Amino acid sequence: MRAPLGAVALLAALLAGCGGKTPPAEPPAKVEGSAALVSLSRVPLRAEASAKGATVALLRRGAEVKVEASEGAFARVTTKDGRTGWIESGSWEMASEKAARERRAEAVKRFETVPGRIVAPCPVYLAPDFGAARWGELEDGDPVEVVLADHDFLGVRLLGIDLAFVPAHAVRYVAPDVPTPPVPAPAAPEAAAPGPGGPVDVPAGGFGAETAADASAEPYTALPFGATPPVLRTRVEPAYPAAARKAGLGGDVVLQVVVERDGTIGSVFAVQEGPLGLTTAATDAVRRWVYEPARLDGRPIAVMKTVRVRFQAAAP
Repeated sequence: MRAPLGAVALLAALLAGCGGKTPPAEPPAKVEGSAALVSLSRVPLRAEASAKGATVALLRRGAEVKVEASEGAFARVTTKDGRTGWIESGSWEMASEKAARERRAEAVKRFETVPGRIVAPCPVYLAPDFGAARWGELEDGDPVEVVLADHDFLGVRLLGIDLAFVPAHAVRYVAPDVPTPPVPAPAAPEAAAPGPGGPVDVPAGGFGAETAADASAEPYTALPFGATPPVLRTRVEPAYPAAARKAGLGGDVVLQVVVERDGTIGSVFAVQEGPLGLTTAATDAVRRWVYEPARLDGRPIAVMKTVRVRFQAAAP
């Protein structure tokens, strides 16, 4: 992986301003008996230390728990309302780690960023450590804003979090003035199965415990542990706006959508807009997409996703 010279210089400056690494975190307190918070969007509270254990409740990101003990890849916790069960390791962070993370994020708040793109699916961590709590996942093609480098990790800014970490090998730097790689111009609107040039779908990035049945009624902000992701079944290509095509304008329109429990598209929000009608064209097309819905414990669930629609103007 090679970064543009400007990106390398900027990263060097960032590292110099941060002592060559992120502000050190405080040593964590003893795990057993420690206060902790759920770090993923939704985490199943299991009746036993197994991914196959029955779901007692679903804990939202930020839910407070008390860690009682660890067993393999699970920890036994007690929720604020007295429920006891097991949650997966890496789906929670201790309160002391959260405080250190917030100080770290504040220290780099005004740092400039270097644009990058994910080139391999990877977890998003809350600290530069493969054993750290996870925030979610990124997919091939997702854009990121790189804040700093820390050994094998890059600190990035994402929608919903000021500083998180991804493995450095999963990121390719993108020069701001480098155009998006050419792709075929969209065909006339029609339903089609997704192919290599199809959409990139990723989890978008609450508080408290709730029953699994109640939680399925509202969209998850990220795919919960143990769930199967939505699969695109019908994709409608956007009509290229005549004004944008005539002006030779293209680019990516990034939309945050809700894939409902019946597989249809619910709310749509433009995260990154395009000029001369590109945003409207992308939105109109995506509203007609149909998915096989995400499922958790065999039940369909609504989930928020980020999709990117790419427009490539023909060369003059």
